Amino acid sequence: MIRNILNLNVTESNINECGRFDELKNSVDKTKAKSYFEKVEKTVISPFKVNMKTDGLLRRFVVKGFEVKAT
Repeated sequence: MIRNILNLNVTESNINECGRFDELKNSVDKTKAKSYFEKVEKTVISPFKVNMKTDGLLRRFVVKGFEVKAT
């Protein structure tokens, strides 16, 4: 799924055409994402914030590539 999006060379303005970005976000294992962000930030993160952080990280990765840093 991510490879297909990356091959399309999407931009911020067309990232979710046909719901492709939403589909990608929905495929994320929320438990693993929560564990990842808590390990990186060394704090407990609410499920809501996990979703926000997942969206931001994926969005930056798809648009900018490997220059992504977790925030």
